[in-house]
Amino acid sequence: MKKKRWIPVLVCVIISLCVCGVLGFQYQDLNGRYQKLEIEASQLQENNSGLNEELADSAAQLEEKEKYIEGQKDYISELSEQIQDFGNEDSTEDSWEDSSEDDWSSTNKSEDDPYPNLYADKDDLPVQSGQKYVYLTFDDGPSSLTPKVLDILDEYNAHATFFVVAANNEEYEEYLSEIVERGHTLALHSYSHNYNQIYRSVNAFLEDYEKLYDWVYEETGGYSPCLFRFPGGSNNGSSYIVNNIIKEMERRGFTHYDWNVSSGDGSNLTTTENIIDNVCSNVGYIDNPVILMHDGPGKNATLTALPTVLQKLSDAGYEFRSLDQNSEPVQYRQSK
Repeated sequence: MKKKRWIPVLVCVIISLCVCGVLGFQYQDLNGRYQKLEIEASQLQENNSGLNEELADSAAQLEEKEKYIEGQKDYISELSEQIQDFGNEDSTEDSWEDSSEDDWSSTNKSEDDPYPNLYADKDDLPVQSGQKYVYLTFDDGPSSLTPKVLDILDEYNAHATFFVVAANNEEYEEYLSEIVERGHTLALHSYSHNYNQIYRSVNAFLEDYEKLYDWVYEETGGYSPCLFRFPGGSNNGSSYIVNNIIKEMERRGFTHYDWNVSSGDGSNLTTTENIIDNVCSNVGYIDNPVILMHDGPGKNATLTALPTVLQKLSDAGYEFRSLDQNSEPVQYRQSK
């Protein structure tokens, strides 16, 4: 009877072992499947990351192509305008020949002109010749340095030309009138000074310059600039676009001026001694010296160098004049 009591226990043990074996096998199988799923999920994540990068590259390429197409549209538009101009060229030239200089600007305005204010008033000025002149020009002002530059120029009875950029500053705006009142020439440089914008097309340039012209006209109470300087010089931008800008601006009565002596103060690394040497060492080799300097923000080295430059050039017999319509233009590019 005692032996029979162990039989149920033995059966239970066997059954338990069998169950544990089955469960262990299933656990190992499930664990293997789980690891396999983890590997597949990781691969899917890597593939998804690659797809995202490809999509980002495709979007960037698409954006570049859109910009290229926009540029080509502008180019085609300008070509179309040029072709139309060729058809009207002979009649336009005849009308200009029949017009006097006094009514030059009015005869060239048209009712559908998108920039009706951008016309220079041409004055009859005496031609300057036979004199030893030097032309100081200051770009990128007005700024807090401008009144200090004006004071130094007054000390040496020197006149200069200021190619201005639009300033969103009421104090700086007042310096425009002060430049004119002190006998200097106020000229146009750029409203935005954004190369990528203004050299995109002829219309982009005219739009920028009309805003600058209107700003100067309003802030000075009616001063009408007739001179301008390309940001970076007329050898900047596409030759096709710049040549057409020159033609159109000349048609509107404006003259552009580059420079043939650079002070080198366009770089913030330039020292006062470098500026003095760059100007005074090169002026003597030029028949019609037009000197590039800057009165924009941060040009303290220029301000410090200016008295020495004025003194040395004055001692060399130079008279400091501002540019006007009859000054011999220094131009890297002329209209063709």
